Amino acid sequence: MRSILVALLVAAVLGTLGTLYFWTIRRRQDEALNGVRALSAMRWREFSHFILDAMRHRGYDVLTADDDADRGQQTEFLLSRNGERALLGAKHGSAYRLTRQTVGEFVAAMKFQGARSGVLVTPGSIDPDARKHAEEARVELIDGNALWPEVAPLLPQSLGEDVRRDAAQKAKRHVGIAWFGALVVGLIVGWFAAGEAPPPQADLSVLKPKATQAVAAPAIAGPSTAGASPAAASPATVAGATAAKPQVANPATTLVIPITPEEEDLQRAEVVRRVASLTGIYRAVWSTKSTLLVQVDETSTQRFDEICTVLMRYDTLRTARVHLQPPENSEQMSRFKQCATY
Repeated sequence: MRSILVALLVAAVLGTLGTLYFWTIRRRQDEALNGVRALSAMRWREFSHFILDAMRHRGYDVLTADDDADRGQQTEFLLSRNGERALLGAKHGSAYRLTRQTVGEFVAAMKFQGARSGVLVTPGSIDPDARKHAEEARVELIDGNALWPEVAPLLPQSLGEDVRRDAAQKAKRHVGIAWFGALVVGLIVGWFAAGEAPPPQADLSVLKPKATQAVAAPAIAGPSTAGASPAAASPATVAGATAAKPQVANPATTLVIPITPEEEDLQRAEVVRRVASLTGIYRAVWSTKSTLLVQVDETSTQRFDEICTVLMRYDTLRTARVHLQPPENSEQMSRFKQCATY
């Protein structure tokens, strides 16, 4: 009895700690990482507008004209707050790294624009020595982890939901693994607490996909029911035999077996390759695990149908959301669509 209590206590403590870590700390980190990837996959004009909107929520007035902000790769914008000028610098791309040299060049631009302070933003990262130099020059540095909480409320609802859903699914999977590990450790500790030898290795067959186990059921149940009359068979036996029969007798039946994350990544890469080869497609990339961003010549239904034809070949990706993005100077609007809901 004492060993059981010890096992349950250890499992509960470890499982609770794992749940708190993966569902709070790790989930927020994954959400920020997915969000930064989504920001990096945007066109420059969309990215810069979200950054300017975030500055407006801070109380800044944007002095740079909208036409100048939309033209080309404008990376510096003049701001004002409480009568004091400030300069905003935006460096696009998650691979970008703010260095001491980058800060020095930005400080020179501040002096030229007559700005007394500055904000330098990037979805990428920041060198440690760049932060010290920025503090001395009254420049606030914002990397991807700090940028995402400010920009997230300003994004389209569908994109924000995709980012949060992907992070939540990953957290649930990690929480399940944490509880399984906690139970195993609890059993081992409880066994030692009872003064006995360690238990035999856990039977991992219980972790096999249900679809795989279901195939073996008719081979066991078949001989025992072959000679029985329909009247003698119980309803449960008849129902079980009926459900199992198509899986054995009908070769055309397809079993949906869960795949590993590595296999799913390979499928995602295959989808990108196939979609990018279609007519009228400029670029295809997974902005999140459930959103395929496709740059197209036109956001038409035909383009959606052609892309969905590729996605429907993969059971794990058929429910992904397709984000059609028109050319840079096009008057068309971005469109979202889901090929399948199951």
